[in-house]
Amino acid sequence: MGVSKKTFVDKWSPFCGNSALRTRVFGLMMRVLSAGLLALVFTSCATSRGEASKSGSEVTGDSDCAECGEQGEVELEISNEKSYREWNLKAYEMMDSSAVMGVFPALAVVAEAPEDCRICHSFSAEAIDFDLAHYEDSLVPVAFPKMQRELMLPGMRVPDTDSTYLAKFSKEILLLTFAEGKKLSDMHPWQGRSVTEQTFTREVPLPLKKKIKEIALRYNVRYVTIPVFVSVKMFPRAGRSGGYEWKSLWTLWDARYGELVFLNYSEFMAETTSRIAPERNWAKPFAERLGKAFKVKPTQVENH
Repeated sequence: MGVSKKTFVDKWSPFCGNSALRTRVFGLMMRVLSAGLLALVFTSCATSRGEASKSGSEVTGDSDCAECGEQGEVELEISNEKSYREWNLKAYEMMDSSAVMGVFPALAVVAEAPEDCRICHSFSAEAIDFDLAHYEDSLVPVAFPKMQRELMLPGMRVPDTDSTYLAKFSKEILLLTFAEGKKLSDMHPWQGRSVTEQTFTREVPLPLKKKIKEIALRYNVRYVTIPVFVSVKMFPRAGRSGGYEWKSLWTLWDARYGELVFLNYSEFMAETTSRIAPERNWAKPFAERLGKAFKVKPTQVENH
């Protein structure tokens, strides 16, 4: 099930590009998302291909979308699952349920697929991030119903004039040291965990703490959600109708104090058990697990 050739953008961040058009397109799509209309984007392969073309991604398939496959609910079997969740009990005890929460898009996205992928018409780094945001838009309000959620995008919570600042922030924060002396963008500290969950008062290095607090002061938000890293690798011949490998690091911070509140690393293989190919909803299994994690009481987590 190896990936023979990458045909899509390997790394992408909505803040790291130089194109003002990309930022505005992303902002527009997030407005559509917040209105609950994102599903319309993924029901039309032609529309999805058009959006991917705007971002410069290479897309395979015929213009009439003959290979899009059947529409319906994707049924998946999850295997090779690895996860790690970390709660900061002190930060949870201090949580202000009516505070403002800033919602960031993913800082780094990796999208990989074989050159001859026949189920990847709507697959791109942008599509993965939109899909994750779609599920976040449902999960987070349930977990924190009284909080006011604000999208951390130019033209929304962030002024349009701050697009350069956000681009710099996105690049710098990924390079800052976090766990075990490694960069925040490095997944090794979480992949090697021998336990699946624990409460932990993690000492956030001062440069990273200052960077998170900077966001709170600049935009007057108490909390921020930051999907640090998302990777999806497509395997068209897996399962009955294709499959994919998912990896992600999702974080929630108390930005006022620069402290980690919650961290979730997730990794799994998802293979279809139905005729419906995984052309969308890649984040659904992750979202289901994150939703269950939100319901856990940190005081009941058993440390090892």
